[in-house]
Amino acid sequence: MKRAKFLAIFAAAIALGGSSLAAAEVSELKMMSQYGIGYMQLTVMKHDKLIEKHLAQAGLGNTKVTWATLGAGAAANDALLSGSLHFAAGGTGPAFILWDRTKGGMEVHGVAALSSMPCILVTSNPAVKTIKDFSDKDRISLAGAGSSVQTIYLQMAVAKDFGIANYKKLNPLMVNLPHPEGLRALLSGSGQIDAQFASPPFQERALEDPKIHAVLNSYDVMGGPNTFLMVWATKKFRDENPKTYKAVVDAMKEATDAINADKKRAAEIYAQEGGGKEDVKKLLAMMNDPQMRYTMAPERVLPYAKFMFDVGIIKHQPGSWKDLFFPEVHDLPGS
Repeated sequence: MKRAKFLAIFAAAIALGGSSLAAAEVSELKMMSQYGIGYMQLTVMKHDKLIEKHLAQAGLGNTKVTWATLGAGAAANDALLSGSLHFAAGGTGPAFILWDRTKGGMEVHGVAALSSMPCILVTSNPAVKTIKDFSDKDRISLAGAGSSVQTIYLQMAVAKDFGIANYKKLNPLMVNLPHPEGLRALLSGSGQIDAQFASPPFQERALEDPKIHAVLNSYDVMGGPNTFLMVWATKKFRDENPKTYKAVVDAMKEATDAINADKKRAAEIYAQEGGGKEDVKKLLAMMNDPQMRYTMAPERVLPYAKFMFDVGIIKHQPGSWKDLFFPEVHDLPGS
């Protein structure tokens, strides 16, 4: 009888332990997105409540999912470190900076890529044909200037033309503005901003103005398609909330498949979420550009991170792209 009683108590303890583990999963999941069609998976996930769907399938149907919109990856990093976010989203630059700074501590890694797309540096200055033509009088708008993915693209181009020791040559020209504000400043013709390094759909809108022309394409810098945007999180959150983490990854997979299967619907959702101000036909044309890819597979992130290491932006050199991402995407054809 004593043995039977002990086994009953032991079984109850295991059950209680399991309940405690389940309770350890967050009751509120804090997500974010940014401006632009490169974040389309997140837009679809929010609109279709895909995270809620996969949380419910995991027995976490009571988890509240909240969304914030931030203007740059640096702000996302601050929010992630403070606990205001559980998943950050933005360019590879801010993500790899945080990966580097948290090694041996909080351990931030990429969850998955979102999109590969060319970012185009545009200007209204007719005298600027290449980056060599920029002068001290020019001002280049970038979201997250100094740490954003476009910042690194520009620095890589500068290093190629002026030597790696001078990779920061154009940094004094950078002005930190969210893409929508930067575009308005550029198109206003006020002269305060005469160039912008943004992303779709902002660069396409700029190029609709006959006074605006392209100066640099990020794909030329990277030698082909390159992951522009991604999602990242802390190892601590992944370890403590395995079901929640998996639900987010599964929702990303479903959203990625849905976008690639029906880009028109995704464009309509994006326009709807933006208050109906977007032209669906124009959005769809951008999304159908063969250079535009919605994929969770990281593309050409290793050479990008290597440059960051070579110039001292990060102190740790990844040996493989897999060092930068959690295992859930290691089976994808990354580079």
